[in-house]
Amino acid sequence: MNKITIPLSNGYRLIAEQNTDSEFDKEIFVGIETETGSYHQDLCIVRPTYTFENENVVFGSDMFEMLIYGDADSEDYTHKFTVPLYKDDE
Repeated sequence: MNKITIPLSNGYRLIAEQNTDSEFDKEIFVGIETETGSYHQDLCIVRPTYTFENENVVFGSDMFEMLIYGDADSEDYTHKFTVPLYKDDE
């Protein structure tokens, strides 16, 4: 599993990890993990935009989504941002 872990001063850890679902393996989850390794809280999901073609997920390559969990008491994301890939004119 691809995972980055950053210890926080309160015993929790800030983590970023790749989705283990092979159909959505281009997503990264950012969240908070407890000292014992339990997932505690979602912060955001970052992924390329995607569509479904004949029930298959097709990820794009020039648009990205960020789903932000801005309410600590809700399991649903509160904000969705779409960011285009920067185009270098060279």
